[in-house]
Amino acid sequence: MILGDQMAQKTFGTSRDDFSKAVKDALTRRVASRCSNPDCRAVTSGPKLQSSGAVNVGVAAHITAASPGGPRYDPALTPVERASEHNGIWLCQNCGKLIDSDVLRYTASALRQWKNEAERKTLKMLEAGVGESGDSLLLDLPQLDSSESLLVFANTAIARVGRDAEIRELKEFLQADQAFSWWLWTGSAGAGKSRLAIELCRAVVGEWHAGFLRDDFQSALGSLQPTRPTLVVVDYAAQRSEWLSEALFRLSQRPLSAPVRVLVLERQAAGAWWETLQRTHRMEESFHVQASQYGLPRELGGLSRPDIRRLIKAVATYAGAELSSTNVEDIADHAEKIDAERRPLFALVATMDWLDGNGVSVDRDAALRRLNARVDGQTAQRVGGFSPARRARNVRTLATALGGVSADAYARLLLTLSPPAGLLPDVYDDFLAVSLDDLLDGVRPDILGELYVLDRLAATGTERAAAVGLLQLAWRADQQAYRAFVERAAGDHSEHEQLVHLLDAGDWLESPVSCARMVVDTVPLLQRSDHPALEWIFSWFDTLRESISGQSIDELAVTARFRFANLVLKEGDAHRANELFTKALADCDPCWSVRSGILNNRGITRLDIGDRDAAMADFTAVIEDSSAEDEARACALNNRADLHDDDGDVPSAVADRTAVLGLAETTYNRRYIALARRARALWASGDRAGAQRDIESILATSDIVMEQKMAARLQRAEWAVGSGSPSEARPDLEAVIASARNFDSVERRARELLSTAKGDG
Repeated sequence: MILGDQMAQKTFGTSRDDFSKAVKDALTRRVASRCSNPDCRAVTSGPKLQSSGAVNVGVAAHITAASPGGPRYDPALTPVERASEHNGIWLCQNCGKLIDSDVLRYTASALRQWKNEAERKTLKMLEAGVGESGDSLLLDLPQLDSSESLLVFANTAIARVGRDAEIRELKEFLQADQAFSWWLWTGSAGAGKSRLAIELCRAVVGEWHAGFLRDDFQSALGSLQPTRPTLVVVDYAAQRSEWLSEALFRLSQRPLSAPVRVLVLERQAAGAWWETLQRTHRMEESFHVQASQYGLPRELGGLSRPDIRRLIKAVATYAGAELSSTNVEDIADHAEKIDAERRPLFALVATMDWLDGNGVSVDRDAALRRLNARVDGQTAQRVGGFSPARRARNVRTLATALGGVSADAYARLLLTLSPPAGLLPDVYDDFLAVSLDDLLDGVRPDILGELYVLDRLAATGTERAAAVGLLQLAWRADQQAYRAFVERAAGDHSEHEQLVHLLDAGDWLESPVSCARMVVDTVPLLQRSDHPALEWIFSWFDTLRESISGQSIDELAVTARFRFANLVLKEGDAHRANELFTKALADCDPCWSVRSGILNNRGITRLDIGDRDAAMADFTAVIEDSSAEDEARACALNNRADLHDDDGDVPSAVADRTAVLGLAETTYNRRYIALARRARALWASGDRAGAQRDIESILATSDIVMEQKMAARLQRAEWAVGSGSPSEARPDLEAVIASARNFDSVERRARELLSTAKGDG
């Protein structure tokens, strides 16, 4: 049977609706003979080596299969439709095989999206007379499977264990209604943030342009004009906060033709980097950034005990070892001993430690040191010789202190920094047995890398001198990246005796304010008020102030004492904290921004020790300070309003909450607190219409996040149930339960109330 130019042929006994030559020619010409996979775009035809003729390495692939049983076969199509141009896509031979080997990932919908984008790009190139249109980012989707890189997040040798619920959450993030949205996921080192992100990318890569943003493409993020859904993962965000904040703001301002999602990864949502990212001191811009935030920062915890067991078994199987159930439990106990949080990294570390055959390590750092020694030994064998091995250690140290660098970035560093002769290898002349790319790919700027650098500082002679010199180079190369590294190291290894020497690597004569800020930001990471590093910090500030005078240095010195007092307050010693805040205030200029924070926190200590009048005076001092920032005044107003609520003074409480809402430069959290608590005060005083208006204001404010909006709906539902109208509560309760984003306590309470409402109904 002849169907136009297409004949249904018999191939190996199966009827296939193949493409005609005319259809194949049209498919390749519509994309200028380039592969339609947007992550490939390879040229598929060109000249033969002979003086005439051409070679073709492309293929006209079926979007839905040409015959039953084939990839993505659609029985609803007619033979004409199946063999038509609309059912074809032009690909290179590699990508043609790729799409048929993983049909769950490379769906018909994804391939049509590829085709449409490729044709649109080709038209754009044709109109502009250019060779390639650059409207997408080059994203990395790293994949490793070697035993040497078993602890690297991108390693595929060990399959993902658990995290199904988290993957579902992230897929819901991708399917949100907004054209642009971003979300911060946090968690301590080894929790698996990067692994989770790469698993998400792998799961959606057919339909989404997904991967980790490369350093050399970060400046292009803000100007992205995507032609298909794009998922960008930004890891180690603290050292990239300035340009990332600008990119988020620009993306939030611009209409997009395809969805863009930015998944941000960092240890915690706190400190200077988090304020920079949210643009908290540029509130008009901050509003747009926060309004495009998908949800509150999501903290990733550890694995369950059953998942820890599964992970241990997977590592042992990969290593070719057989474990009894007792062995598995012993290793799981060892993992929990070195890490009570049950982070997956330490389940891997504990298993490798146990399989080492030399007895388990006494603690976490001992196990990490054993792994670092193994990596050093493997590297030395690969590069060969004492001198190359020493230089390999130097490369690893420098790259770790900068949060990781590419080979290109390393080459630029050598040109711009001019390191001392013999300290670092040349880009081309060293490591003939291993490429610089391979060496740098093995760098882990994580908890292992941090310990590696700290331990090098603990060495003696030339080894220590090299480490000190490399840290000074890292500071000169990128202060923001180095400060982020120090903060991570302080959080992960706060008890390491060499920690203060990381702080001492900055050039305080050349950039004293930057050095002082790094030191100040380290104080809360020390976690205890009797930490020996604090003595060094305050002595360092005394020396700095003797050598360099200036308001900025003096204010930072007071800020260090303020944060020290916060450590004491966190430990529950309100009396001592109150004394420390009072001493800090004595040296604090009334115009310094830190003064408001000291007063607010001293007010809290005064409440703890039972002096309500003094606490009220501290909060009022901030409120009446014309030089105080709006965010600090909003905090003080909410604190004072809480006291008025406790006293039953509803009008005064409502007045303070209203004053918060009248401030221009406040974050969504302060406004949410003011609205939610004013609503409760109004309801209690009988102004139910006013209370309902405040709930509606919360629901209508775009930068108040969904979790807070669901809490407001729950509040309104509780009022309805309490007023004897459970049927009025049902829409809010059902909305809370249906929401993908809730505080756990809010969802639980909503389910309880809905059950009650149905019973009453």
